[in-house]
Amino acid sequence: MEYKVLYRKYRPQDFNALIGQEWTAKLLKNAINNNKISHAYIFTGSRGTGKTSSARIFAKAINCEHPVDGNPCNECEACKNFENNPDIIEIDAASNNGVDEIRELINNIRLAPTTSKYKVYIVDEFHMLSTSAFNALLLTLEEPPSNIVFILATTDIQSVPITIISRCQRFDFKPIGEEVLVSHLKMIAEKENIKITEEALMEIASLANGGVRDALGMLDQISSQIDDISITDIESLFGTVAMEKVVNLLDTLENNDVDLMLTTLQELKNSGVNVNLLIKKLIEVLKNTLIKIRKKEYNGNLNDELIYNLIMELNRCINESKNSLATFDLLEVILLKYNYFPGNKNEEENKINTESVEIKEEEKTEEVKAMINIDVETRINNCFVNAKKNYLMDIQQMWNDFIIYEANANKELMAYIADTEPMTASDAYLIISNKMDINNDLLNQNMSSLENDFNKFFGKNYKIVAVNTKKWDELKKEYVNNIKNGVKYIYREEKSLDLPIDNKENELEKLAKEIFGSNYEVE
Repeated sequence: MEYKVLYRKYRPQDFNALIGQEWTAKLLKNAINNNKISHAYIFTGSRGTGKTSSARIFAKAINCEHPVDGNPCNECEACKNFENNPDIIEIDAASNNGVDEIRELINNIRLAPTTSKYKVYIVDEFHMLSTSAFNALLLTLEEPPSNIVFILATTDIQSVPITIISRCQRFDFKPIGEEVLVSHLKMIAEKENIKITEEALMEIASLANGGVRDALGMLDQISSQIDDISITDIESLFGTVAMEKVVNLLDTLENNDVDLMLTTLQELKNSGVNVNLLIKKLIEVLKNTLIKIRKKEYNGNLNDELIYNLIMELNRCINESKNSLATFDLLEVILLKYNYFPGNKNEEENKINTESVEIKEEEKTEEVKAMINIDVETRINNCFVNAKKNYLMDIQQMWNDFIIYEANANKELMAYIADTEPMTASDAYLIISNKMDINNDLLNQNMSSLENDFNKFFGKNYKIVAVNTKKWDELKKEYVNNIKNGVKYIYREEKSLDLPIDNKENELEKLAKEIFGSNYEVE
């Protein structure tokens, strides 16, 4: 007997066998029971959620000689001959998406059904039709013959013109819940005598992302190669990673154990783990941790701000992975950044004054002076003395390359500088900024190391200072106001904070426009 793959063998033959779409099945059965058959339907949802199966069941049911509660009886001649029924036309719009194919379809619509009550056109992935094909289909969808039914299935409803959607009844197919999917897989595994652990079934359901077809495809594939399936087999074949390993990886973040974190990441990379699956599981564990924090059920060292920012960056990493050949490296950089984030230690022990760049030198405590080992205010002043747009542009053009260089040259410092941007530059000074106050403080604390790498990479001899974005906005506004009031910036020795004044308004206003553009604000 010819072998039939599982997703075809267990394709539902009536609405009662359709899993996870109970509400949609109920509405379609009611339409059949009440004889309220529309001329056109749209079935939309992610792949493997039952759209095409529902379309086939619906087509069978409306032509069934003895329907049972909206379901096909599967006993009459119409049901038995459904697979060979010439009045059921299935079209793959992915490969038949031109206007000529649609015009041929429209011409055939004029022909009455051969043996059935309704001629049914099931168009799969119909969002891939060309614009001309959509336009050709419009009038037919508006007023088709009474014995014609269109069922249009799509995984991308956003690409369908509103003129098409407005002419159809729309049904949304939701992803299948993991518990429902595991139960379905277990039932099939028992029928097929497939030995597989509960943990392995749960991992398949997770990988399937709500799609029955994908889940059955994976079960089919691995059962043909392995007799007794475990979670380890799923990991090896599909590049997934056990949740225990994900939790262990995040433990290295919580404990600030950089060496173990890098070792763990390398082991995952060498084992062939799908990095996107790894990132998705990291996000899932972090989300659950955030929920525990909100419910006051968490006693660890992570905080909600760190978790939120890390989730956002991991999500961005997934989005950028399509255009990157080094997603594992991006993940490593992100985790390094947050591994050194002091917020994941005891808050009181690591509290840093985020307003340090705004404190006057005479007001700073000895503790803060020891922490920030550069004269922040003087460096800001000296950068403004000879700031020019072309100096900044030269640095901006190579800044991303410098970030990559720093990831290899100084991974600890990379953790602070990953989301930092150059804001303005002179021939000898550079102001950089990060949204997170703590990163700016830590950069200033370790500025000699950053300057060494920067000057080596750019071949310059620069002094650098880091400020938060709010502070930068204030500095820019203050600079413009000083220019308006005739204040001139001149070089000062480090630790000298007085701003000398000179009245050369025209020259300085010209300089301000060059640095900040012509649309600067003056108070």
